[in-house]
Order: sequence, then structure tokens, then C-alpha cells
Amino acid sequence: MGTTAQPPPADGELADLADLLMTVARDLQGRHGTVEGVVALTATETTVMRHLDRNPGTSPSAAAAATGLQRSNLSATVRSLEAKGLVERSHDAHDGRAVALHPTALAARNLGLLRTHWASRLRRALDAGDGHDDGHGHGDAVRSALALLERVEHGLAADR
Repeated sequence: MGTTAQPPPADGELADLADLLMTVARDLQGRHGTVEGVVALTATETTVMRHLDRNPGTSPSAAAAATGLQRSNLSATVRSLEAKGLVERSHDAHDGRAVALHPTALAARNLGLLRTHWASRLRRALDAGDGHDDGHGHGDAVRSALALLERVEHGLAADR
């Protein structure tokens, strides 16, 4: 038994998806200050920390390219993150001019607190949306959404 091909999403559907993503992201980002023990970050700092968490030891140039930031903006952001105790620089033993950026233990703690907070908020939002409070029944939908959003993220990064 064959499957029928799905039509591609319409422009309006894609625009609606983008609008919802931005709304959800703003809501989650805007509540960071209410999480006890979390170091508050700007949107740019969040972008840089996300990259460094996934790519510890990356160079400033590579981080700027990967995040789409101008090198001067990345430098200012890294200085701010260093002042907050979230990033540290190291120098290559063979080339003292080469700099690598690393998230600190405080950054790992900060991210852990945020991920716990995000998961809790999303679980409550999903439960409120369907009238259940058992946290079940959304696993496949969440995994499908993750796969779709990862594809979108990679496509957008390739389009920079």
C-alpha cells in the first residue's frame, strides 16, 4: 500500500510557522529573568552561548561566521559573556595568537537551569492545550517538530 504525496506547505502556512516560532521564542526568552539562579542573557549572547555550547573551543572567526555576527559584534558579545563568567578564552600552545572560546562551568549550570525551565514550561503549555495534565501523548509530535526545526535551522544556516 503506497503513501500519497503531501503537497508542499503554502507560503501562508510557512509565514504562520515563522510567526509562531518567534512568538514562542520571545515568550521563553522573556522569562529567563524569572528563573532563580540564571544569568540573564541578551538574544545575541544567547546565540553565541548556544554555538559555544555545541562547539567548545571554536575560534572567534568561526563563531562569528556560524552565528551570522560581524566580528566586532561577536568580540563585544564575548567580552560581555566573559564579564558574566560564562566564557573563557584560551590560547593554542603552538600558536599563541590563536584563540579558542570555551563555555565555563557556570555556563553549563546556567544552560541546565534554562533547559529544565524550558521543558517545564513547554510541558505545562502542551498539557494546558489539550486538557490533560499527565505529560503523555506528545512524544511523537515533539520528535517530529524537533526534526523539522533542525532541518529549518540547517537550511537557514546554509542560506547565510
